[in-house]
Amino acid sequence: MRWIKQYIILIGFLFISCEIVEPELDNPLDTEASAEKGVAPPALVFFPDNVSTNTGGNAVVNIYALEVENVAGIVVKVNYDNSKLNVSSVSPGSFFSDSQNPIFISEDNQGTLDIYSFYMGSDKVKSGTGPIAVIIFTTKVPGSSQLNIIQGSELLDENDVNIEIKGLGKGVVNAQ
Repeated sequence: MRWIKQYIILIGFLFISCEIVEPELDNPLDTEASAEKGVAPPALVFFPDNVSTNTGGNAVVNIYALEVENVAGIVVKVNYDNSKLNVSSVSPGSFFSDSQNPIFISEDNQGTLDIYSFYMGSDKVKSGTGPIAVIIFTTKVPGSSQLNIIQGSELLDENDVNIEIKGLGKGVVNAQ
């Protein structure tokens, strides 16, 4: 009986003395984290916003629409250093996925990548947060390369009217 009381006291002490620590995660899709970086929604951002790879390796970057409402079309203009990076492929993300695939066109202008994606679903518009495009860059030389979503990017409603974009994301590709 005496040992039982000691075990109960020990277990109680261990239970009370334990502290639950919440990890701090750097997620650019988190609204608070995005606001701290100067990107307020609705926005177009990179995820991940920092990618490391080897020289000659691939870096996979997603472009996300962050907290958008009633969007039927998206135009994204990505500026990158074509002396350090090649665009290997661009494919549609799942944000506009429905029973019909979106209209998706990309054009690489050796330093500026233009992406056009238009929703073809029955409800005509989408809202929320989700991936618009997946870009695979191949690194040419070691070093850091900036990625920027630039002016000229657009969010469009079903009547082809611009929706204000409050934030344009930035990213980095590091090659070692």
